[in-house]
Amino acid sequence: MQSLIGPAFTISLLGAIESLLSAVVADGMANTRHDSNQELLGQGIANMVAPLFGGFAATGAIARTATNIRNGADSPLAGIFHALTLIGVLLLLAPLAASIPLCVLAAILFVVAWNMSEPHRFIAVLKTAPTADRAIMVITFLLTIFTDLVAVNVGVLLAILQFLRRMTESVETLAVDPDSLQRELAESGITQLPDKVLVFETAGPLFFAAAENLEQVLLQTSTDPAVIILRLRQVPFLEFTAIQALERVVDKLRARNVDVVLCEANPRVLAKLQKAGILDSQFSCRHANGLAEAIACSM
Repeated sequence: MQSLIGPAFTISLLGAIESLLSAVVADGMANTRHDSNQELLGQGIANMVAPLFGGFAATGAIARTATNIRNGADSPLAGIFHALTLIGVLLLLAPLAASIPLCVLAAILFVVAWNMSEPHRFIAVLKTAPTADRAIMVITFLLTIFTDLVAVNVGVLLAILQFLRRMTESVETLAVDPDSLQRELAESGITQLPDKVLVFETAGPLFFAAAENLEQVLLQTSTDPAVIILRLRQVPFLEFTAIQALERVVDKLRARNVDVVLCEANPRVLAKLQKAGILDSQFSCRHANGLAEAIACSM
């Protein structure tokens, strides 16, 4: 298991990427829309069953898929007939393959690899893509040439880290200017925001990489207010690290005699907060459905 789990993971990841890429190319050529879950589920089942009959891992192939579509394929039957044709070739022509020089096969593979690499698109990406994306592509490209399939794992890991960095930058917790709340407060019959009440709003998913920003903003107030209202209406979800960070913030603010009122959390976020025990019975106004209700709780 220890010797096989690494290559198995790499092959499965590479197969998933190639199959989905093949499906996207086919969609563009045939004006269709594929189901990624169905594609990967079918491939996974096939690759678990095939070894039981002496087969090996297989993926969707861009070259043969494109050839199939160019020749009029427009239904799953084309794939079935393609598979039957390959079986026939293997059964009837396999003995002849022993007579083909390896240098000829190598030359064919060079041509196929060059055509699949699409150098014009590679150059276009280098010219137009963001710097981080270009760096990831070049690193993965060089590792693929000078190492082995581990390049796929490294490329995916770098892409995940880059995605986390961008997600972190997109999550913001900002103090809301009282003047911008005048119209909303007036609709609720409130003339102005009470003294010693600060309103903050968080936008974006709260996860471990964005938890620090939330903690810094809420704790770095110039003067200690009586109440801090945190609006969560633009938070689609949050994970446990962010919940722990929020709990630390609440505890530190309570130690400074500052109460915290959460408001406008969606049902999913609210359920997680309740399950984590942040909305305890000791503070009956810890969560409000709207800003006006949160202000009423703070008075």
